[in-house]
Amino acid sequence: MRILTWLAAIVLAWYGAPQGLAQVTMPDGSVIAKDRIDSAAAACKAGKADACLVRGLALERGIGEPIEINLAAAAFRSACEGGMGMGCEKEADIAARRHDKRQDLRLAAERWGKARTTFTTGCEADNPLACHRLADMLANNSAMIDKPRAVTLLAKACFDLRFGPSCIAGSALTGLSTSAVRDPALATRFEAAVDPALTSACDEDRVGACAMLGEWLLGRLGPKDTARIAMLAEKACSGGAAHGCALAADLVRRTDNSAEGWDRRYAYLDRACAIQFGYCSGLADLMRAAPPIRSVDSGLIFLADIKACLAEAEEHCWRLYEPAARLSATELAQLVETFDQACLNLPRPSAEICASAASNHLERAEAVPAGAATDRATAGRLYQRALELPEEAEDNPTAHSEARAFLAGR
Repeated sequence: MRILTWLAAIVLAWYGAPQGLAQVTMPDGSVIAKDRIDSAAAACKAGKADACLVRGLALERGIGEPIEINLAAAAFRSACEGGMGMGCEKEADIAARRHDKRQDLRLAAERWGKARTTFTTGCEADNPLACHRLADMLANNSAMIDKPRAVTLLAKACFDLRFGPSCIAGSALTGLSTSAVRDPALATRFEAAVDPALTSACDEDRVGACAMLGEWLLGRLGPKDTARIAMLAEKACSGGAAHGCALAADLVRRTDNSAEGWDRRYAYLDRACAIQFGYCSGLADLMRAAPPIRSVDSGLIFLADIKACLAEAEEHCWRLYEPAARLSATELAQLVETFDQACLNLPRPSAEICASAASNHLERAEAVPAGAATDRATAGRLYQRALELPEEAEDNPTAHSEARAFLAGR
């Protein structure tokens, strides 16, 4: 279907998903509905730590809106201070992940330590998620590696508390041929426990568990029960788990190359993109590969690229320039705003993204003299941000040179 008048809807789609779609899938497979996400900011300000965690996850993942990593870190900080170990862990991860002057390894170490303490207490009280998160830290965080202890915790969460994600993690950790805790017999026990645990969670309408089980079944060697996997994916997708929609689209890709199959993939990925911006890159790629008998409006691809860009898919930022000669004034303004947000709000923007964001403002200053002073001032701030980013990529030295030249000539 060709949609000719998409601009009327773009303002609604720009910052949020359609009503009822934006939802956060929690680690236990439960789904936080849109109305709770919408109220999380106010509830967090009122001191509700669980709301702060939901708010942080939505901002970190791009749930129905662009990623805003600074606001996410603040929400996680409030959740941590309210006693939620996952808030501490997430704040630490953000502090360590940054690759500019905002990186704070001391804060990360302090928050990881607090998360470990909180998770330990929770696990001792038989909270399966606490056991699982603590095991994940001990298996993967170089600051506190203890893989034997991680295996013990995963065994408790899987066998005693029937937590499916721990069964999957335990199977992977003990089954790898290169693992220091390799134990084929234990890996087999973990693997045998996956299906019953996740089926139970799925039957309890924790639809993220349905998607996880479907992904696990699809990834196993040997014959696939595609009918069952499709049923699991459909339940997850209709329940608001974006990775269930992506799984359903992948199943169609594997089995149906017709135009009708493309239509089904489009429907699934469109829903996934509406829930979480991180899936919009797949939607944009699918629209670019539309069969000849299908016509997709370039404006819809442009919008999907915007959302993908704002979910850290940097290649989709550059694709926004492809139709630049045909963009309307409204679309050009959206392009400028998208690069600004990518530079200022993503966890690890490149220096080139920030330099390009600045260049966008300089080009607009030449084209629209009335706003030239504001655009040039904004360009200066964006070039300054570019200089804060390390010269790791091949293109960054050029971005730095461009930034220094502009700032020196002001």
